[in-house]
Amino acid sequence: MKILSRTFTFNILIKKLLILLVGAFVTLLSHAQALTNVIEPPKEFDPSSWNWVNIFIIILVLLIVLVIARAFDIGGLAEKITGKKIVSSHKINGYVSLVVLILGLFGVWWELVNHGKLLLLWDAASEHGADLDSMFMWTFGFTFVVFIITEILLFYFLFRYHYREDRKAEYYFHNNKLEIMWTIIPAIVLTFLVLRGFTVWTKITQTPNKDAQEIEIFGYQFGWKARYAGEDKQLGESSFTLISGTNPLGLAVESEATTLKSNLESEILDLKSILASSPDSIRLWRAALNSMESKGLGNAYVEEHKLLKEKVLDGESGAYANQIEKDIMRKETNVKRVIAYLSKATIFNKSSYDDRVTTEIILLKNKPYLFLFRARDVIHSAYMPEFRVQMNCVPGMSTVFPFTPIKTTEEARISKGNPAFDYYLYCNKICGSAHYNMKIKIVVLGTESEYQTWMLAQAKVVPPAIEAVPASAKDSLSVLPTIVSNP
Repeated sequence: MKILSRTFTFNILIKKLLILLVGAFVTLLSHAQALTNVIEPPKEFDPSSWNWVNIFIIILVLLIVLVIARAFDIGGLAEKITGKKIVSSHKINGYVSLVVLILGLFGVWWELVNHGKLLLLWDAASEHGADLDSMFMWTFGFTFVVFIITEILLFYFLFRYHYREDRKAEYYFHNNKLEIMWTIIPAIVLTFLVLRGFTVWTKITQTPNKDAQEIEIFGYQFGWKARYAGEDKQLGESSFTLISGTNPLGLAVESEATTLKSNLESEILDLKSILASSPDSIRLWRAALNSMESKGLGNAYVEEHKLLKEKVLDGESGAYANQIEKDIMRKETNVKRVIAYLSKATIFNKSSYDDRVTTEIILLKNKPYLFLFRARDVIHSAYMPEFRVQMNCVPGMSTVFPFTPIKTTEEARISKGNPAFDYYLYCNKICGSAHYNMKIKIVVLGTESEYQTWMLAQAKVVPPAIEAVPASAKDSLSVLPTIVSNP
């Protein structure tokens, strides 16, 4: 019974190893695909294009594992018949653990040599980036050393102290020195890391800079907008209540708010008209449904039948009218909010009229900035990896992050050896179906003149009115002498 139990346990181990080999192979393939940074389009089923050599190698490895498992089954059966011990699964497990340890350490070394440049951080493009990189490397250093030590001990102990019938395990109840060591040492290390992280984060986010230029970053499904202050150096007021098709950021522009109010009132009248005629609409839907079912068209037009049936059920149950009433109440509430905003002269002070809303973020090297983040719909996360910046964008509230870029786009291209490189702000929070494509380009310029040239080319939220030329001026212009250039 003892032999059977041991053999059964070892067979389970072989099966687990087989599953791990298959899983490792699949993972390796996925990593190889990810390293190319290109997702190939789906291909047609074409076995002639397969790499049959690799396929046969994989099949051979699987067959070897199966043969070994079968050999141990035979060994277990021989032990049962002869009553003599042939194979010690515990000893084999010990040697397997040594092999896994050696291969694992080799794999760690290989990863550091080949992909260490992707892990080790340096060359940050912001002023605070060096502090964050240093904090990361300290954390990685401590955890890496602990990882190596604990893994070596774990697999060595599996080998050194595997079960043998000729020796008895020692019952080790307690050791104060060990308890103190593995409590005090991690506590000191974690205290150092936490305090350092808190200090660095406080220094980055809580140190005010009166010279910092404010830029609003507005996130929505699935894109970003940037807003710059105009000549008054002040970002105008905004509110989610004022968001409309022509005012996507909800800026305090009186003409936009008045138009929004009129549109909402018109939509309310339309909804009330639809609500008043809903009994007639429901009767027509019911007649159409009965006609479709009586003619046996439900099976021929499955989707149309399903939609029509849902409309009838919603209408006759009162859900249709309830939804219209809710829409009316929601729009009436929004109208009241817009009217309340229009009555506040401090909000509609025209400070947003000269703001610039752009689809790119243009920054100036060595100039401090304060990014003000807003979101329209769901939680987004503004992520600028090269600048070591990340901050959640939460609907209904504003979050901030200060930083100073220290490397222009051209300098970054040179240092990376990539003439096509560009900075980007990404969304690092899964926010919907097109989350993968939610980004906005960032350009860091080197001179004030370049920045001002770009700024002057951006349109204002409310273009200034073109002043009419007085009649007297027109007359004076008409009598100016004509200048004829000499050939």
